[in-house]
Amino acid sequence: MKVIVSAALLLACILGYSESARAGDEVQVRPIDAYVSGFGGYSFPFKTDIAEGGIRAKDAELNNSPSFGGKVGVWFTSPRKAMGIDLGAEIDVTNFNPNLPGQVLASNLGLIRTNALNLNATYYGINVLARLPMGVTPELPNGRWFPYIGVGGGAQRLSTDVFGIKVSDTAPAFQGLGGVKVFLSKYIAVFAEGKFIHASHTFDVQGGSAITTDLNTFHAVGGLSLHID
Repeated sequence: MKVIVSAALLLACILGYSESARAGDEVQVRPIDAYVSGFGGYSFPFKTDIAEGGIRAKDAELNNSPSFGGKVGVWFTSPRKAMGIDLGAEIDVTNFNPNLPGQVLASNLGLIRTNALNLNATYYGINVLARLPMGVTPELPNGRWFPYIGVGGGAQRLSTDVFGIKVSDTAPAFQGLGGVKVFLSKYIAVFAEGKFIHASHTFDVQGGSAITTDLNTFHAVGGLSLHID
């Protein structure tokens, strides 16, 4: 899925570069395009290994769940004349519930059964972005639509109850994303986005042991943006 999204964005950039560059020379573009966004969709966690007290269970399945959050960002249009693209940055907050159902798993000690855990994850990060404005006109100086890609980092907080005790872990996290945004008017736009978030978590539990796992999740979301001059 991530490969398909990246290839589609690259093709759009190649096809639209010359059109965008010509339009940018003819249109008065503001130096900053700021926005706030809300989004919702679905998260798809990858299988993961879970380790505790010398036992490593392999390929645990996590539940898909709704994914929602918000963004605040800004685009800088000054690179457009030289490179044909705008550069930007945004703050991203994403929440989802990659719950662990009870299941029988292979481990280094043979087959074991895991307990079900209700997990809540919240990612907080800063992304750096690049976009290619398409369909630029005097009425829509930032384009009728644009594909964009980005990478970022921050922290992810994962929390659950273990034996009736609430525990949580905040770990460094990485995000890669790509999407398409379409303007309905000069200031209102809708977007569809795919993003991948990675973090490695360790929970300290009663008795001095620890539970460790990697959380790798693909999110397919869509939302609404308000752009502010």
